[in-house]
Amino acid sequence: MWLVKLFSFSVLVPALASYTPLGPRRTPINVSDTDVTLTSGIAWRTIAGNVPIRREIHDLKDKFPDQWNIYLLGLRALQLEDHTSPTSYYQIAGIHGRPLKVWEGAMGRSDHTPGQYCPHSNTMFLGWHRAYLALYEQELYKHMRDVASQFPPNLVQKYTTAVEDFRIPYWDWGLGSSGPDVPDMFTAPTVQVVGTNGSSQTIANPLHHFDFPDIISNDFERQWVNFNSTLRWPSSDMANATTQDDRFIANFKTNRQFYHDQLSGHLAFAGSMNEFSKVRLEPLHGNIHYTIGGAPPPADQSDGHMWPTDYSAFEPTFWLHHCNVDRIFAIWQALRPSSYFEPDNVGTAENSWIVQSQTVDAETPLLPFWNTPSSYWTTNGVRNTTVLGYAYPETQRWNYPSDDAYRRAVNKTVSSLYSSSVRKSLTGETGQAGGVFGHILDQESAYTDWTIFTEGSRADFTASFYVRFSLIGVESANGTPEVGSWVVILPSPNKDSGSASTKRESSTDLGFKGTVSLTASLLDQIAAGNLSSLDAGDVVPFLTNKLTWEVYMGGKLVPSTNVPSLAVQVTSSTVQIPDDSDTPMVYKDELVAHSDITSGKSGNANP
Repeated sequence: MWLVKLFSFSVLVPALASYTPLGPRRTPINVSDTDVTLTSGIAWRTIAGNVPIRREIHDLKDKFPDQWNIYLLGLRALQLEDHTSPTSYYQIAGIHGRPLKVWEGAMGRSDHTPGQYCPHSNTMFLGWHRAYLALYEQELYKHMRDVASQFPPNLVQKYTTAVEDFRIPYWDWGLGSSGPDVPDMFTAPTVQVVGTNGSSQTIANPLHHFDFPDIISNDFERQWVNFNSTLRWPSSDMANATTQDDRFIANFKTNRQFYHDQLSGHLAFAGSMNEFSKVRLEPLHGNIHYTIGGAPPPADQSDGHMWPTDYSAFEPTFWLHHCNVDRIFAIWQALRPSSYFEPDNVGTAENSWIVQSQTVDAETPLLPFWNTPSSYWTTNGVRNTTVLGYAYPETQRWNYPSDDAYRRAVNKTVSSLYSSSVRKSLTGETGQAGGVFGHILDQESAYTDWTIFTEGSRADFTASFYVRFSLIGVESANGTPEVGSWVVILPSPNKDSGSASTKRESSTDLGFKGTVSLTASLLDQIAAGNLSSLDAGDVVPFLTNKLTWEVYMGGKLVPSTNVPSLAVQVTSSTVQIPDDSDTPMVYKDELVAHSDITSGKSGNANP
């Protein structure tokens, strides 16, 4: 084994339009006095001058029924807007990928397929999606106001007031086994609302699916032309395919504790924001895309819309998922206000406005989001969410007398919501060192934490992929040997950007990196009597014999010879658990790499 600082290794459903009280697809309601649609967020503030907050979807539904009702009606209206409008649901979703068209004159590169604006696997990811959500939010807000005005006179003020401090909700998928299952509002094809006539009505649930207009045969390709609405884990790639929400629900239930523990570690990460974004948060975000959309290996099934980036923004839950990603970004900012994005070479992570090997920074324009009629937003411009008219429950700085008091409150909330399952197992329910695994802690309440670090070349991984890690011959508490997955979602290859061989020869192929937490799975093995402790003397031989992985790309199991650049390294570090349950765990910088565990294993390793 060997010791390193800040370790990094480089070798290595039918359409239901008839249910709506809103009528057929409507003409655009957005009229601008400029030549382009500006991304401005929402201007409304409270009497005190503060921005409203984006709420968790369960909180919005259960505690703010008027907002919930007008949200569903407004979202349905947005989805019904004529697809030729640049601010229609169809065109806003299309910014993310297909149909690969220029949006509002944001031309980008002349040598690249138009559209395909979304940046992935580079440091523009978080800032770009923050601006994207603001555009979606402002256009949804306009429809909600319009719908509120259509109610009977005795209800207009009620719903107009409800709209004023509305902001889009997020789905907190990071609460772990103690959190709720997949929200039922995601899986019901229809929903009851108070319609604009003041009576209860049934409409197509705009959080369940989006019905495509009749023009997608020209805008989409392959199996995506067949689908009349967005699907999750579709039963086939044919026109009669159906959504299999049961697989979405089951996958989330199986993996939510892993997502929780990954998020816990990422929020505790004290390195650069560049690494937090690219190596930590973005891969975890990819796991949720997989869980919702599905990318099943059997040849008789198809990817769901949420999986490939070209189609994912049409899936209604995309917006609630990414709202949570933005919230995590904002929380990390609140914990480390002096850290922000540094210049970063994108390598081959190009798109319609970023070229290969370009160095991007916080002043790089974020196409296609116009800040003024002649300039785009930048990552610096969207650094503070209040500029775009919103905050989150955890980031209401105005409620605290000082920056220190604010950060302490954020830390307390993070510890309450996202304390890792490892901490809970090692300390029990009292918050003091002890519990069923108390013998694992040393005298300073510290333990050995185990993590998988992954890396691969863009030349080998040319499409969205996931690497599934398992412990062969054993089962975890939830009945599966799977310990976690490294997920990277990518846009479709651009035919004008060069061949894979050209990319392989590029000296700027910086590759993909990620992490997968192992400690919770190891504690499962200790509880089952298969492992004695978290000490290296016990863990190294155990993982050497048991740890294996498989690579899936394009919905198929990929032979190891196809991904020669895949590198997997297991590391350990020391983590201290404070006695105060409101204080985050302390992760030491020094990592020990245990090369013996993965030595001789390849992409589809079988010890």
